[in-house]
Amino acid sequence: MRIAAIFFILLIFLSGCGRKADPTLDDYLPPQPVKSFQLSATYEKVIISWSYPEKEMAKVESFLIERESSEGIKTLGYFSKDLNSLEDRDFAFEQTYKYRIFAISPKGIFSTPTEAIITPKKLPEVENIAFKITNEGVMLTWNTQGSFGYNIYRMNNKGELTKIGSTDKNYFSDNLLYSIITKNTGVNNDSLVYLVSTYLSEQNSYIEGKKSQITVPLEQFIPSKPDEIFWSINELGVSISWKEVPEKWVKGYRVYRKRANEQNFNFVGETLIPLFVDGEFNLGNIKEPIYYRISTIGPSKESESVEIKVEVIDG
Repeated sequence: MRIAAIFFILLIFLSGCGRKADPTLDDYLPPQPVKSFQLSATYEKVIISWSYPEKEMAKVESFLIERESSEGIKTLGYFSKDLNSLEDRDFAFEQTYKYRIFAISPKGIFSTPTEAIITPKKLPEVENIAFKITNEGVMLTWNTQGSFGYNIYRMNNKGELTKIGSTDKNYFSDNLLYSIITKNTGVNNDSLVYLVSTYLSEQNSYIEGKKSQITVPLEQFIPSKPDEIFWSINELGVSISWKEVPEKWVKGYRVYRKRANEQNFNFVGETLIPLFVDGEFNLGNIKEPIYYRISTIGPSKESESVEIKVEVIDG
């Protein structure tokens, strides 16, 4: 009945305003409330985020955000409608906070509030992180802390963090390619840097603990040497093939060559696949043995090389 009376009064008011402003009833209706309102807490801040339907945005001028706790209600501020997140660093662990957001129309009319509650907690830090280089990449392990989930981050050479996964186990495998490693080496370009944190996901909030760091030196990525070498000579050149190494994070292979009367091997090429054709020598011009060395290219160093002797065998 009260709402109906308000609408009736508004209609009378609008009908008496004439044509000079041409207001409509919609101008005086409350905007739609915010429907998506999330809270998350890290070790140093509470992150407030929201979204508003684009088709309703023309009816909104700004947003008001309040925080309620045992100390009372505090206005965090009025924020532009172009904003969709806010950080609140003024909080205490184990204190419960209720945040509410209002959409405000150009006429200053408030929507009904949308609320969410969070209790920031000081989660235990991950301890005793260890790593192992595998054929797929890096396996991280750590001590379990309780009934938590774990977030895993990788740092790039600009110091920026990328979340690469989450798990409820006490281990995580980061499958790597050579290109991923080179794009994500640490600030000194000599290591991969990982960070692991605990987290709790509750009904209306998300809480993350302080991140713990581990550094994986690139020199620990030691690729296998090529094996099962096979070679042949024909009119087109010397063809050399070998068994593909098991590591997925290698760049490829390097081939070196020397003649019988030379002291040192010289670099002659790289290949992404376990096959190399040397077109400089063939059945028509090999008069003495040719020696080749083949190695696997890792992120930091090459593998031990394998040497073969290639020669034309009469008969």
